[in-house]
Amino acid sequence: MADRSWLRAPRRRSRRSKARTRASSWRSFLMRRRADLFGSGISMKSKGYGGSVNPEVEVFETADGSMTLVDVARGVHYRSRHGAVQESRHVFVEGSGLVGRTGTWRVLELGFGAAVNLVETVRAFREREAATRLVYHTVDWRPVGPEALTFHDGEGGELARAVALKTQGSAGEAARVVSDDGRIEVVLHAMAWEEVVLEPGEQVDAIYHDPFAKEVNPQAWTPTCFAWSRAWAAPHARLTTYSAATAVRKAMEEAGWVVWRAKGPGRKREMTVATLQDAAVELPGLKRWGQG
Repeated sequence: MADRSWLRAPRRRSRRSKARTRASSWRSFLMRRRADLFGSGISMKSKGYGGSVNPEVEVFETADGSMTLVDVARGVHYRSRHGAVQESRHVFVEGSGLVGRTGTWRVLELGFGAAVNLVETVRAFREREAATRLVYHTVDWRPVGPEALTFHDGEGGELARAVALKTQGSAGEAARVVSDDGRIEVVLHAMAWEEVVLEPGEQVDAIYHDPFAKEVNPQAWTPTCFAWSRAWAAPHARLTTYSAATAVRKAMEEAGWVVWRAKGPGRKREMTVATLQDAAVELPGLKRWGQG
């Protein structure tokens, strides 16, 4: 059997030691992994489904010390350069209201990307004693391979690499992995969002609208795309996205969403939250878009 020990990140030191040496230790770790997997090169060509070679990606350290990926050819960052984890937690995990929910969490994400949202959602789920199950659907027509995700540690990182590995050679299929205790289920739909169909009657609590920006992926910011995600939303669901563009918010409204303005992460002034109910939701600083 092939050695897949690299799927697991190494054990980390104490929090205090990690805080002091995080950047340097991550760089050393990543360079070792790159050398093991790809020789002395500093970039990675990630194989996606169907055996095709996906865009060449590089690991990038963001301002908060956390990592994301960069598409080398297009110069596009998979997560904010100002703080990958900061943006993920603020916009998606907390902005969607998941952290306040009990019982089962159901998520639909458009844009598996560098798996930062998945890893942070798994972490938040494990920290929430009242949460009993996490079902995480993520969509990416050309997901990165597991070798590009070795910078993630912990259970979330292991699940991300495992589900990415399962997509290899599986064109247009959904790959599924389950945690050891059976409480977390991750489904990576390696296909275009238009082709994704969930189980009959399945509805999600949170929609992470996280594709590349409109300039790179315009079809993911259309009324048609927002109507697609709306079809899988529970009545109480929230859609969140990092974009605050007027055209994006208009597309959401055209698709039937009620659109709200919220404070963005870090230095970003605004982000967008959308609901199906025309009523205030519990999010600090939330204001109905178009009404002052």
